[in-house]
Amino acid sequence: MKPPASNPRAMRRSGIREIMELALSMPDVLHLEVGEPNFATPRHIVEGAYQAALAGFTKYTANAGIASVREAIADKLRRVNGLEVPPERIILTHGAVSGLMTTCLALLEPGDELLLPDPGWPNCEMMALTLGARPVRYPLRKEERFLPRLDDIERVITPRTKALLVNSPANPTGAVFPEPLVRDLVALANRHDLWLISDECYDQLVYDGVHTSPARFDTDGRVVSVFSFSKTYAMTGWRIGYTVPPPALLEVLLKLQEPVLSCASAVSQKAAEAALRGPQDCVEQMRASYHQRRDLALAVLRGAGLDAPVPSGAFYLMVDVSAATDDSYDFAKGLLRGRHVAVAPGEAFGPSGRGLVRVSLATEQPILEEGLRRLAAEILERSGRAQTVGV
Repeated sequence: MKPPASNPRAMRRSGIREIMELALSMPDVLHLEVGEPNFATPRHIVEGAYQAALAGFTKYTANAGIASVREAIADKLRRVNGLEVPPERIILTHGAVSGLMTTCLALLEPGDELLLPDPGWPNCEMMALTLGARPVRYPLRKEERFLPRLDDIERVITPRTKALLVNSPANPTGAVFPEPLVRDLVALANRHDLWLISDECYDQLVYDGVHTSPARFDTDGRVVSVFSFSKTYAMTGWRIGYTVPPPALLEVLLKLQEPVLSCASAVSQKAAEAALRGPQDCVEQMRASYHQRRDLALAVLRGAGLDAPVPSGAFYLMVDVSAATDDSYDFAKGLLRGRHVAVAPGEAFGPSGRGLVRVSLATEQPILEEGLRRLAAEILERSGRAQTVGV
């Protein structure tokens, strides 16, 4: 039998999923490994989707999406992100994942290089490899709050570099880029003639500072912005997001909708419209809860004599386990088997994640607190600094 395609075989399996699947085979595990909001989708969104289904929104839509939903998104972009975008330049996608994938399809050819943050969400590396492109990492340093340095990025640019991907608020680090840095990143892309792909899935989950969309500084049409409803509105299973391309890329992305997904789910689109047109207090309630959990998590670690970089947004915390081991996979598996706590290995997000693990704050507070106490106990025991930490 002829072999399957070689490019997908080059992809590494997600280390997050590896730990999750192992955890699901065990009883009584405290799950801190997956970025899944523990909140139910707000009732007005579910009701909006239900009424839309009854009204017949169960069929194909235009490739770009339903006009009224795109208008609601344009209003949100103006209100939240400071972007003036006509509804005609907004494309509804099957979650932000398909928006990022179609963007990669539109931009990357075999041999092209895509610059990715390290540590960073691993799926974008998988996308590049699927297309025969080369993912190239630029480092994010813990001691610099995981904010990118321009010289680190410029150091890895070559004649084959096609695009730069940035993510703020960031998964897995929680970094929120200050406005001057965002402006400088857009200028860097302009200087080196790169496309800039901006992953803004956590744009409304900020605790310190303000989220700034790179497209605000795009003067020549090189920024592609990708957003999601999954995190802001606890809508992960609805699989709905949207892409805002520059005019030069719009028709290409619209064409790619057809072979990739045809159109986003009509019911999910109407759920998204209900989310945007309905009350927004649910967004602030969830954001405030994640903020409280962040502060609790830091207090638990500090109470055990440990520390972690303070995340300014998203709902993750990177914990330094290097005192116990630099092998974050070994640590995560040992923590799971020995103390029944699941965390994501830092190396799943790139080589710079070595010696770190990612903790998701998107879980119930008692589970988060107990899980962190066990995590702290594991670090202290394996580093020879065992002490009582309340477990």
